[in-house]
Amino acid sequence: MGMKNHLLKILVLVAVLTNTKTVSAQDSTQKQIWPEVEAYYRINERFRLYGLISSTRANSEYTDGTAGAFIDYFALPWLRGKLNPELNDTSSGYFWWFRVGYSYSDAPPYEKTKVVNTITTESNNNFFLPATIILQTRNRLDWRFVNSVFQPTYRPRVKFVKNLQTAYLTFDVYTYGEYFFYLNDHTQDRFRLCFGSVVKILKTMDFELYFLHQFQNKQYVAPLNAIGLQLDFYFKSKKYQQQQMANKKP
Repeated sequence: MGMKNHLLKILVLVAVLTNTKTVSAQDSTQKQIWPEVEAYYRINERFRLYGLISSTRANSEYTDGTAGAFIDYFALPWLRGKLNPELNDTSSGYFWWFRVGYSYSDAPPYEKTKVVNTITTESNNNFFLPATIILQTRNRLDWRFVNSVFQPTYRPRVKFVKNLQTAYLTFDVYTYGEYFFYLNDHTQDRFRLCFGSVVKILKTMDFELYFLHQFQNKQYVAPLNAIGLQLDFYFKSKKYQQQQMANKKP
């Protein structure tokens, strides 16, 4: 019953947020819904595959979609086993890890064509703070080609995560700030602040809900409020599962 009550509260919150209407016609803040599905496949102790499919929904219509595939490399295990090992994503158990991959974004056929091809490279670090809080820093460089025009973007991010567990629920809460440096055109620079939570639904599935605000940058970048709804799936190779079982033996 406890688990069902928590899930019901989440669904009610989602319904309220996704049905929020514009309060005033003079409100220039964009309002969007960001649905996304992610899948992870752990190959071994060092490597993990990661794929995503996402879209943007504004004014009851889907405005663009993105698909991507990436590979993660984990180095220097550090916090494994100390911070809520029941959560599916174990990346916080590594002091240093890297990601490289490719994503493709496109607008719907009825809109002006905007094709974005992106090669992503990033470095991630985790630090253990008092009160079992994890500080995560990320340095990400997107090598973007927008309609074949090279537009690289540097995206540093600082994130604070707190893992929690009750008798019925395993989840975390987090907040992060991320700045977008458009290296070819600084008028498009922007800062985003996010608050969210990840809830473990099944042994191989998490549900993530978050609220994100993008701050206005003069007349160039409009303010934005977005609600993110995300399903994360986690899979492991048989060899990696056997390694985990062997490591648990006394």
